[in-house]
Amino acid sequence: MTLKNFKTLYFIYNADSGYFIELKYWIDKNILKKQTSCELCDISHGKIFVRSEWSKFIKDLRKDFNVEVLHRDEIPKKILEKNFRFPNVIGETENDLIEIIDNVSLSNYEKKEGLEKLRKKLRLKTL
Repeated sequence: MTLKNFKTLYFIYNADSGYFIELKYWIDKNILKKQTSCELCDISHGKIFVRSEWSKFIKDLRKDFNVEVLHRDEIPKKILEKNFRFPNVIGETENDLIEIIDNVSLSNYEKKEGLEKLRKKLRLKTL
């Protein structure tokens, strides 16, 4: 399966949406130093804001694909029914949902450098 076969790419955070929820996550992680972690959040966000490299990466992908960046509470039922573990990257074909990068793989990506690993992994799917 190549990336070209996917009509939609879903990047799914292991966190819920909402200003206060995101603020609590940030406080837990950066001030209280709790082991709250979403590796995709680490790749896409700096201490406070979305990384410009992440925004450019998503913008470039949107030239060729429908791209959805979602939090756990925004996930469509068709994805929830597959019982994937988050964070992850899922590709949707005409007939199925396929996990391209699972939560275990993402846990091995280092924060900012993880974006390049993510980009390379997706590029491999185009071969």
